[in-house]
Amino acid sequence: MNAPAKQLRLPPHSIDAEQSVLGGLLLDNSAWDRIADLLSEGDFYRDEHRRIWRQISMLLENGKPVDAVTVAEALERAGQGEQTGGLAYLGDLAANTPSAANIRRYAEIVRERRVRRDVLAMGRQVAELAESAGSTTAELLEQVTGLVMGLADTKHAGKEPKTISELLPGVLDALDQRAEKGGQISGLPTGFRDLDKLTNGLHPGDLVIVAGRPSMGKTTMAVNIAENVAMAGGTAFVASLEMGADQLAERSMARFGSISTTALRSGQIDDEDYNRISASLAKLYEKRLVISDDPYLSHVSRVRLAARKVRQRFDSLDLIVIDYLQLMRGDGNTKNEELGGITRALKLLAREISCPIVLLSQLSRKVEERPNKRPVMSDLRDSGSIEQDADVVLMCYRDDYYNPQTHLKGYAEILIRKQRLGPLGEIPLVFQGEFSRFCDADRREFAEAAARASEAQKPRFQRRGFDE
Repeated sequence: MNAPAKQLRLPPHSIDAEQSVLGGLLLDNSAWDRIADLLSEGDFYRDEHRRIWRQISMLLENGKPVDAVTVAEALERAGQGEQTGGLAYLGDLAANTPSAANIRRYAEIVRERRVRRDVLAMGRQVAELAESAGSTTAELLEQVTGLVMGLADTKHAGKEPKTISELLPGVLDALDQRAEKGGQISGLPTGFRDLDKLTNGLHPGDLVIVAGRPSMGKTTMAVNIAENVAMAGGTAFVASLEMGADQLAERSMARFGSISTTALRSGQIDDEDYNRISASLAKLYEKRLVISDDPYLSHVSRVRLAARKVRQRFDSLDLIVIDYLQLMRGDGNTKNEELGGITRALKLLAREISCPIVLLSQLSRKVEERPNKRPVMSDLRDSGSIEQDADVVLMCYRDDYYNPQTHLKGYAEILIRKQRLGPLGEIPLVFQGEFSRFCDADRREFAEAAARASEAQKPRFQRRGFDE
């Protein structure tokens, strides 16, 4: 009775599957291509199998033949012949494996057992963390989340590459779907007419940067997009590391009720304002606009967890907005390295959950030092990796902030400085800061105002005569 009970307590493993994988490779070297992406040395339970796998993989990756004799010789040279059973055990592996026909399935079994062992080990680690007195509950949850996410990453075996012939049917299906929409945008509408025309909407997996100097309206812009998504029946999640959730909710109320944010903050509200508040609440009620000001969202792992909770709660997630990049935390010896790791992780997260992420970012003070203060890509602060990781980069500019007498008063420009699959361009919007909102602008009126502003900035020369 004791022996079976002891055997049941062993970590999950399959000796037969491990032997069949190794034996299959000894019989058919070409089988390596079918499992090399699935297994690693650490997936094997028995130490001798890890050592044998290591030598087999080294031989095959160097283009050398693998059989019982060549592997036995390699093990001897490594001083591991005795620990692995030598030529006799390798011969048994080959003899007891009928063929390599099912080697992929054998490898999957080995991998599945490894994952189960990792889950057990993680459970023990979680128990130890829970029993330790050195962490707060929030820190404990952060550590546990990291363990779970790490395990999820390691179990992913990778996507099989596809030939162009295999990819084209999916491309044609997507093209048919766009054609059926009759020229409508294929992505998630931002709610801004000209922006949607140039970007074709926001697409699943995209990392979209909204950047600007302070007071340019980048938070208003990003939150307006989230509000528009929710108003259209979608689910939008806003992770705010700068403003409180109540403040953002107040701004939404101001926007949809056309109520001055100053009046809301001061409490100087008349009967007409109350009517507008009621109308605003009616518009916002039961809309799936989810806002969190949890400071722990400064870590990408927490954003991932929160996003999954939102998706589970509403059975959908169409957009994530994060305000803003420089308040997030990650690994790296320098700020540049840290932010680079964050943008890369967020890009991978966008692809993982098939949802666009709008990430706000500050711009360098260099903008203030030049006459033309319209921002360019080199103004992105602290992280050159933003340009690499982002699919779209939008920059906010308001001329009336720098030039109070400008003819462009009340206008904002959204500058598309990068778009991986589309054109660059400039989009005029009307900025109504009092109501925390942007609105579509009349392009002809904006062009006329821009022409007057440009004319006003030209240097004027005064003709001087001689004294008579």
